[in-house]
Amino acid sequence: MKNFFAIFTLILLGISPLSAQQTIFLRHDDPIRGTVLWDRTTTDRLFFQSTDNSGESLVQFIPSRKVEYIDCDSCKFVYKGPRKGWQPWKGDSFTSTPRHGMLYGVSGGIITDGWSVDASAMRYVNWSNFFGVGLFARYAENTPFKQKDDVWGYSYRNQAFSLGIQLEFRGYIQRLKTFYYLQIGGGCSYHHFGNWQPKGYGYESRFDEEDLDGMIKQMGYPTSEWAPTAHGKIGIYTRLTCGLYGDLSFGCVARWVDDTTSDALSKFAKSDRYPLCVSLGLRFGRED
Repeated sequence: MKNFFAIFTLILLGISPLSAQQTIFLRHDDPIRGTVLWDRTTTDRLFFQSTDNSGESLVQFIPSRKVEYIDCDSCKFVYKGPRKGWQPWKGDSFTSTPRHGMLYGVSGGIITDGWSVDASAMRYVNWSNFFGVGLFARYAENTPFKQKDDVWGYSYRNQAFSLGIQLEFRGYIQRLKTFYYLQIGGGCSYHHFGNWQPKGYGYESRFDEEDLDGMIKQMGYPTSEWAPTAHGKIGIYTRLTCGLYGDLSFGCVARWVDDTTSDALSKFAKSDRYPLCVSLGLRFGRED
């Protein structure tokens, strides 16, 4: 039915599907000049007839996913996936959208009171590449300050390593060669705490370091903790060259390092439990 529709469209446009020469533009190779055999073409293979150097006519095929578009002089055809097959391009000009099976990413950035580095792998699971699922790993380190009351508080260091899965929804701005995306993820993180430093009431001058360490232990402040984590962020990544993109994102991370949602009862600063983050990095992967 899809092949019949393509042939019918060609006839309406005044193009003979049997004798007309078309130019087949490939994604990663030189264009091919030949006659597309729509009656033999399937959803995953494009058949065409061409002439070699000796003048002999050859029938060949190429995987549809490797074709960027077909130029039929007065009309262009683009492959819309296994369901829709080959469809006439209806835009004012033709610009293909890069498709990816996998994209890998590395980035570094700043979070509230600290910094972080991320690595990720994303698999796009539908033909239009709108939706992806993948894995992430993140290391973050920050030194927040927790204000207990008007007089005293304390600072500490939090080193966190996180692993988990993430989902991505994205679109493409053709004119800017830029993807925009919304990403959500969740997993587990291991936190190592240290360098607890009370401030206020003259603690720094009244007690030496050993006494302060003993006081921290008596207060029950942890040295390590496992916690669930989640994040959400929005961002863009722009095509620098084939298969390489510059990535910029902004978001928030949630780290449930204790069993209370009350800021007054929590041992940890709110900026540590829900840090904001800005990241800059690279994405790379093969373009289909």
